[in-house]
Amino acid sequence: MLYDVIRRELHDMINYYIGTQHGFNLSTGKAGKCFKKYLPAELYAQYCATCSGSDYADIWASIDAMCNLFHTLAVTVAAHFDFTYRQEEEDGIREYLRMVKSNEY
Repeated sequence: MLYDVIRRELHDMINYYIGTQHGFNLSTGKAGKCFKKYLPAELYAQYCATCSGSDYADIWASIDAMCNLFHTLAVTVAAHFDFTYRQEEEDGIREYLRMVKSNEY
């Protein structure tokens, strides 16, 4: 699920971000092959942090990194298109993830 569903959504947001910075008439390659070429080094480093090993703590660190990167990109993309970023929706998602992580759900 993490790599099939969630990563796909992150890749979509990365593609939107790259489009706002470089234009929407380019390809980032299959599975984000060209992300390194188009993302600033800091954002690419954050993207690399979304990859994890099989350790439980590593997986949760990867999820946190995905959420943080998604937030950074989504705020920029929303501003570019003059959209309102719904922070309360993100807060609810993060609270749900906190509950799942701590087995409160």
